[in-house]
Amino acid sequence: MKQQFSPKSTLKLSEKHIHIVSLDVPYPLNYGGAIDIFYRIVALHQLGYKITLHCFEYGRGHNEEMLEKYTDKLYYYPRKKPLVDWLSQTPFIVNTRGHAELLENLLEDDFPILFEGLHTTYFLRDERLKNRVKIVRTHNIEHEYYKALGQQTSGTKKIFFQSEAWKLEKYEPILEHADHILAIQENDVKHFKQLNNSVHLLPASLPTLQKTNYTSTDQYCLFHGNLSVPENEHAALWIIEALASTRIPLIIAGKEPSDHLNKVCEENGISLRANLSSDEMSELIQGARLHVLFTKQSTGLKLKLLQSLNSSGHVLVNDKMVEGTTLHAQCVVKSTKEAYASKAFELMKTKLSEEAFNERQLFLNQQFDTRKNCKIFEELINA
Repeated sequence: MKQQFSPKSTLKLSEKHIHIVSLDVPYPLNYGGAIDIFYRIVALHQLGYKITLHCFEYGRGHNEEMLEKYTDKLYYYPRKKPLVDWLSQTPFIVNTRGHAELLENLLEDDFPILFEGLHTTYFLRDERLKNRVKIVRTHNIEHEYYKALGQQTSGTKKIFFQSEAWKLEKYEPILEHADHILAIQENDVKHFKQLNNSVHLLPASLPTLQKTNYTSTDQYCLFHGNLSVPENEHAALWIIEALASTRIPLIIAGKEPSDHLNKVCEENGISLRANLSSDEMSELIQGARLHVLFTKQSTGLKLKLLQSLNSSGHVLVNDKMVEGTTLHAQCVVKSTKEAYASKAFELMKTKLSEEAFNERQLFLNQQFDTRKNCKIFEELINA
């Protein structure tokens, strides 16, 4: 375990510059991880940082038009996925991001480095970076997350997730080589303090929240998420089954739904909206009378929950969706299918009041002011 932090960088507050190594291209904003990373980039830019952004690209395109607004330099690296990387003892999500050119670019100067996700830490303990300030933003306790994914799948996917969970747990002590860890929720802070003394809470990053955008909602309830992730497909199927008897208009929205989910939605007369643009998804979120969310695992903080709360609709969740967070009071919490369905039917009858909306917005602005929260970087870098 790292016992203490000794200043390494000669960076002065007047010449702020930081490298950010992103596990993915953080735009478009169509899943939680991209939202968290992108709005942190925006906030750091607003705080006066010059940003060198390193992105691993594997299907989302380059999106220079949006990313160049907030960055000083922008690099892309292909994420290749050969079978040999799966056979390695290093986790696949890490090994496939060990691009030699990334290290070369990091070594061009002595600026601090923010590693976005355990995924990007291939070079964290490299001797050539030993004198750099290194910060790791953890998005989950990854081995717990992958273990849960393995429990929700079968066949080769199950084998992969179980193998990756084992490797990630063995790999996680690499975090002792970080100068600081920024965890997304309090439960994660407690976990990572077993590995590193300098662990701090950094809530999820969001766009600036406005108190004045209370809008009328329509008669539908919404579940949204990255439907290619087994956890989210499982949640969608649970919600479909739970609400089947209520006949509430339900929309399932997200990217890359499976054939199975398509079939279930078709059989149950449910509207499935696939691969929407950021604007289309935002419009759907803002218009929903009720947001319905469910999870079997309490790892990380679900960005779709914060997106739902930043709307004019009610938010119905199960207990694990808000476990380890401060969001219980902002949601309606029901965990059995019977109680969940009954409450959903009740909530659909009335709109969220403007008073309740404003109270919720005040809470979110106090807890999730991204620019204010990102001032922690100045404190850590200049400690």
